[in-house]
Amino acid sequence: MKHRYKDGFNPKITVSKEFGPRVRKILELDMELDRYILSATDHLDLLTEVYASNIYWSTSLEGNPLSEDEVRIVTRDTLSGNMKESRNGPVQEVINHLICLHSPDAFCLPWSDPTICALNYLLLKGTGSSSTIGRYRDEPAMVGEPLTGEEHFIPAPPEWIPKEMSQLIQWTNDQALVYEPIIAATVMSHEFESIHPFADGNGRTGRSLFHLYLQQRALKNSHLCKIDHKLLENKNLYYDLLAYTDQTGSYEELIELVSIAVLKSYEEAQEALSKKDLLSAGLDEASKRLLIKAKARKGYFSRKEAASWVDGMSEQTVGKRLNELEEMGALESTGQTRAKRYRMKDPLANFKAVAMAVRKAESGEDVETPRVPR
Repeated sequence: MKHRYKDGFNPKITVSKEFGPRVRKILELDMELDRYILSATDHLDLLTEVYASNIYWSTSLEGNPLSEDEVRIVTRDTLSGNMKESRNGPVQEVINHLICLHSPDAFCLPWSDPTICALNYLLLKGTGSSSTIGRYRDEPAMVGEPLTGEEHFIPAPPEWIPKEMSQLIQWTNDQALVYEPIIAATVMSHEFESIHPFADGNGRTGRSLFHLYLQQRALKNSHLCKIDHKLLENKNLYYDLLAYTDQTGSYEELIELVSIAVLKSYEEAQEALSKKDLLSAGLDEASKRLLIKAKARKGYFSRKEAASWVDGMSEQTVGKRLNELEEMGALESTGQTRAKRYRMKDPLANFKAVAMAVRKAESGEDVETPRVPR
């Protein structure tokens, strides 16, 4: 089977009658996840489990030999701020994914060719890939079994790539906005896989784009869900539907698979978070309100400011409540006595600082703008 040339990307999209109710349930669950408040320790445990799962299922599909337990160990160390470049390609690949998947602001919509190339570069840097990374390929490609030479799919020839990627990016930035985000993300990532613009890392780059798109468009808590596990656990069905969509031009069946996987992962996340929710941990109403306001506040706040959030409670009593919440691992503080300031404790604070430094360093790298092969 071969990729079909498209003079303009205008997909014909239909969905099943079950899709609408399914998406409404997903949106309800996304809002529900936003209401849960976890201690920093429980939050880190959850993120470690989810990120490790998504990375394992995405990278193992492309040949990464690490077990899920090994990916989880690397994920825990990295998210705890102990991030170091590794000469072990599979380990470095996990670290790269964590930086990219937890950096949606670094790949904000609208996208461009350099955005897509930068993502591919960052995902594959230091992994031992023998291919040119971070730029569109200038040679023919084949998806299949390299050892036997068996062909499963022939992607776009290199001379088509600049135009077809330009069309896809324009659709993603403009026309896709009229579609429900799961539809748009599915169509976008499928067409990306069909074009197969890079010599290596197309599957990983496409699935990363899928995650980044969902987080930016509507499902901001989708990073708390094991979507890749639910989507890829039956990899034969996944690949069959990718091929079926290429062959028929029908997206309905693939959208069904993806939306069902997203819903299942959200239901699982809701169950996991509800068991750790501090608002259900026997706190009094004042402490609950302080937690809710602190989460919405995001930055530091004073004891005096917190006292304005709770009626009928002295500033001194509010201070005691805040200290108790700090002991529970929900808040952290700086300063002493009346100069003391509190905020929600971020378990990823060290990781974010290191990841930002990595991204800034990489911004000086020579990630080439795609060019038309001669």
